[in-house]
Amino acid sequence: MKKILSALILTTSILIFAQESKENKWILKLNTTQLVDDFSFPTVMFSAERIINPYFSVSAEAGIQLYETTKSDSTILKPRGFKTNLEGRFYISKFFHKRVQPKRNEPFIGLQFFYRKNQKTDGIYYYPINDDTFENGQGETFGVKKRALGVNLILGNQFSLSKSGRFILEPYAGIGYMNRKIKNTNLRFDETKYEIDKGFYNFSSQNNTEGDSGDFVNFIIGFRIGYRL
Repeated sequence: MKKILSALILTTSILIFAQESKENKWILKLNTTQLVDDFSFPTVMFSAERIINPYFSVSAEAGIQLYETTKSDSTILKPRGFKTNLEGRFYISKFFHKRVQPKRNEPFIGLQFFYRKNQKTDGIYYYPINDDTFENGQGETFGVKKRALGVNLILGNQFSLSKSGRFILEPYAGIGYMNRKIKNTNLRFDETKYEIDKGFYNFSSQNNTEGDSGDFVNFIIGFRIGYRL
């Protein structure tokens, strides 16, 4: 009887340990910054991080636009879009200290490949290039279709909120390269004849005309909250 009980205890312990080890390999997260992202477009964005080994992980992130933060008086294109990221991540402190178990905070460096595509209705105000009086300005509403892809170098930190390490906070920032392609509809603006007003009214519209397509340096900053399974 004692041998049977010992065998059951040993088997149960092994199963529990295996289950904990398996569960700890996944982290699910919500990207809170993307909920109010007006620099591109707001999305409800979730990610899943898979721990490959104690020092390296892979994360896939995706989100869609369910609402808009600013509305135009008329609609040419209904707002919609999606974003996807794929990131390889290296945990710096764990590697140099040869630790297997995570601590309360774990700094990391990552390489992130991203793709996003969206459309919306926007508006701009512009005036003739030689108009020094700024009295002959005009505004119009137009459609925007935008595609962007590129790669970012990411630096961040993963904080655990409890001893169990289940709940996490993850601030991050990065710099990288972006290729952007823009197509407009119903836009009469001619950049050889007119100049866009650089005031606050056009703050979000200055990068939404076809002339703003091309290659750019990309900056990002964000904050995720997550749960370790």
